[in-house]
Amino acid sequence: LDLSKRSTGWALWRPGLDRPMFGHWTLGSEYSSDGQVYAKLHREMAALHRVEPFDRLYFEEPLNPGHLTGATTLQTIWMLSGLAAHAQSFGYAKKCRTVKAVNVERWRKDFIGDMVVRELKVGVRRKRKLGDTKASARTDLKRLTKERCRQNGLSPRSDDEADAIGILT
Repeated sequence: LDLSKRSTGWALWRPGLDRPMFGHWTLGSEYSSDGQVYAKLHREMAALHRVEPFDRLYFEEPLNPGHLTGATTLQTIWMLSGLAAHAQSFGYAKKCRTVKAVNVERWRKDFIGDMVVRELKVGVRRKRKLGDTKASARTDLKRLTKERCRQNGLSPRSDDEADAIGILT
């Protein structure tokens, strides 16, 4: 799972499937309460589990509050932490053998390549030193994740689906 209120990406694979299944869910809007968002995550995960039972659950680790930058707010950190806690609770309730948070830095390096990620980040640091305070590798990392999915014969419709596929690996 690539957890997000706006668009949670999911990917699922089991032996016997030629390729992973994947998609995304909208869990809420700016008008949705936190509780509504968590309940929607539960309903979507339960529906997926009924169609394709799973016994391992991996999700992207929430952002570290010490890394607040740009438009990321404490409310966003709160929401992501709540979604992660709910995913853990769901995995426990469904008796999953594995329920684990996956670090974004780790899965991206494994999925799109350590050197590619490093080069992008070096470029961003260089731009920031030159005064571009809004420089970010996010857009390029998302693009490269989708590109890697396409190289593997998959066509995610969104960054969130691509990220879920990356986490799945």
